[in-house]
Amino acid sequence: MTGELGQDVPPDETCDMCGARVPGRGRFCPYCGMVKPSSRVASTAYPPGWAHQGGAEAEHRAQYREPPMPQRRAMVKTAIAITMLTFLLHFAFTVVMLVYGVGIVLPEIVLHEYGLYIVLWEIITVLTISGDGLGIYYLLLVGAILASVAYWFLTGLRGYLKELTMKAPSRKHSPIFEVCGLMFAILFLNTVVVLLIESFGGGVPIPMEDAEVWELLFVLANASVWEELVTRVLLIGVPMVLVDVVRSRIRSRKTSYILGGGFEFGMPEVALILISATVFGVAHVPSWGWWKLFPSAVAGAAFGYLFLRHGLATAIVLHFAFDYLSAPLLIFDNNLALAIVTGIGILVWLGFGALMAGYYIVRILEFLTGKKYFERRAQIIGAPFPLQAPPQIYDTGQWGPPSPRTTHDEESQRPPAAPDGHPSPSGGFGIVYICPVCGNREARWAEGRYQCLRCGRLS
Repeated sequence: MTGELGQDVPPDETCDMCGARVPGRGRFCPYCGMVKPSSRVASTAYPPGWAHQGGAEAEHRAQYREPPMPQRRAMVKTAIAITMLTFLLHFAFTVVMLVYGVGIVLPEIVLHEYGLYIVLWEIITVLTISGDGLGIYYLLLVGAILASVAYWFLTGLRGYLKELTMKAPSRKHSPIFEVCGLMFAILFLNTVVVLLIESFGGGVPIPMEDAEVWELLFVLANASVWEELVTRVLLIGVPMVLVDVVRSRIRSRKTSYILGGGFEFGMPEVALILISATVFGVAHVPSWGWWKLFPSAVAGAAFGYLFLRHGLATAIVLHFAFDYLSAPLLIFDNNLALAIVTGIGILVWLGFGALMAGYYIVRILEFLTGKKYFERRAQIIGAPFPLQAPPQIYDTGQWGPPSPRTTHDEESQRPPAAPDGHPSPSGGFGIVYICPVCGNREARWAEGRYQCLRCGRLS
């Protein structure tokens, strides 16, 4: 793109703080004031020492920094991460119960048969396994869950330790934090739905209520793995291959379409998450009733998000954590101490579940609106002129918008002219403008007045 004087005009950018459009000639977001992304990257547009001669990009980098995570938010995030330790202890116990349950399930399951299914417009059985083959399949399920737990823990441990010590960046979470946070939110949502139904006199059917322990342990383990394969891999990963072919963006790591992880979120990704979540919710209706449609669909959306963001293993871990939450009570059904400790833990997790549900709702709204809420604006480390000074506008002798008459005092503060071959400090307009409020040097001519592109003040 070329301006009226033949000068190259940089393209418009998107603010990575609030999502607003930043004009190509500007260096600040007109909505939140953040320095635009390209101006925060080291540039060779100016020679060494140009920052001391009025170089705009270098000067902005010296004066502004991205806002750190607010102390209060960092404390809340750390408190949540510490609370998650209680759930992680319970989760570790359920993993032990998974292994312990092999001795309960394996002798029984080889005497039965089970049908593997896919979910399309309805649940369709594609293969029936029985005898030793079913026993081997169950052992593969246990192995897949253990491998997923190990991968999830090892890849997320470093980030989670930072979250425990208030050193993690804002809005970025480790896989461990994400699984625990989504677990709390899903648990809270399911509890609210059940309480609402029961408060209006409705009953909540519980499938397989009279099933034996070995059967419940097998079915829950199978759901944690098989349902992720048929809803996340088949309904998200495989269609993403076609999406990337159409937009000519095939991923270098081809296995990510099966194993997930590392995807950015756009309209195709979100649409596939919603489709798979809806199918996942509908698939629970025949067994649980229509009340289960909405909470199951929400849980399916969480699984789909984890599949794309962190990978299939993380989605399996969350699914297993939710389904096996009460597995220890199934195995040790007469242990009063275990029931009390589990009950207290669930009450604590429900309380934090309300907080995490609100957090993820805000994140969804941010995605839909393109804005970021509850963020601090860019901080000014030092301004070249007093913030209460009148607006200062210097004519550099080049073409530019109308400017007021320059006084002798203002003339004495004029920055040195730009070296030959480089744009003026104003970015090519020929006018050096200093906002009296925020110190910004970028303005537009609006209705006979200058309007700061950072804070919007009219001068």
